[in-house]
Amino acid sequence: MDEKRETPPPWSPTISTECPVGVAHQAWIEASITWFVREFGRDPVLRPIVLPRPDLPSAGYTGAPEQIDDLVAKMCGLMGIDRSKLTVELFDREDEDAAAREGKRAVGHYYVENGRAVIGLDVTEASDAAYLIAVIAHELCHVRLLGEERITTKRKDHERLTDLLTVYFGFGVFSTNAALRFGEATRGFSIQPLGDLDERTLNAARNDGYSRLGYLTEREFGYAMACYAWLRGETDPPWAARLDAGPRAFLRQGLAYLTRSAPPGEFPTRRASGAPVSVRVVPKPDRVWLGGLYLMFDRTEWPPNAPGHRPS
Repeated sequence: MDEKRETPPPWSPTISTECPVGVAHQAWIEASITWFVREFGRDPVLRPIVLPRPDLPSAGYTGAPEQIDDLVAKMCGLMGIDRSKLTVELFDREDEDAAAREGKRAVGHYYVENGRAVIGLDVTEASDAAYLIAVIAHELCHVRLLGEERITTKRKDHERLTDLLTVYFGFGVFSTNAALRFGEATRGFSIQPLGDLDERTLNAARNDGYSRLGYLTEREFGYAMACYAWLRGETDPPWAARLDAGPRAFLRQGLAYLTRSAPPGEFPTRRASGAPVSVRVVPKPDRVWLGGLYLMFDRTEWPPNAPGHRPS
């Protein structure tokens, strides 16, 4: 007898329906995104996701200073930031050998000077628009979090939270792909670092053919993108094809898990405990170094264990 078959799920039946990240990381991602909804509303997550297109960057983009300024202005508009109140510094690495000996290279920074937000951008590889967009997105999320006094640097997870916010504001494809990038090198293939690193919270590594860049792992970015899609009501997002293969697989696994574990638009952890993300605001002086982004290399095991969420 013929039986009517249900429409198969968008993911492959071979994909696991287990959460792609551990319990602590899952709880941190879900609770943090739930806090984003409360802090920034649902508009950021419901807007069209940001993807490379003719106007972002503009046609003929080469990484010239005026083009970088135009890119920052467009991204400020998408992230609800007044560009006129932001100072942008452009710098490049002056001594690559010295940076390599230290095991890190700054690719971006954020601080406040006389009450004005300042972001710094490494223009060494500014001609790679996707790379630069990932760095800018991270720095502008510092403005939304630290600059608007929603959190402070006393939070041990403030850099990781900043990376996660880039996903919520629609720049996740750039941030996720920036974490790891493969490029042809003399010895086979290597991952060229794109994005940003913090020397304190993440022991990034290079190990015979690859380097890692970013505060979140591929699994964490993949699951964060799954949570982002879940809030948007997308179980088979067309933009998934724009992600690199690794995080795309974790995105699909995350969506399979969420479909099995939670009603549409809700997260399993939130249903279980409703645990909020703790936030504390403290006064800041006129000028204070608030965040630094570093590209780091060493020979330790990769990937490292990301620090768990700790309230301030």
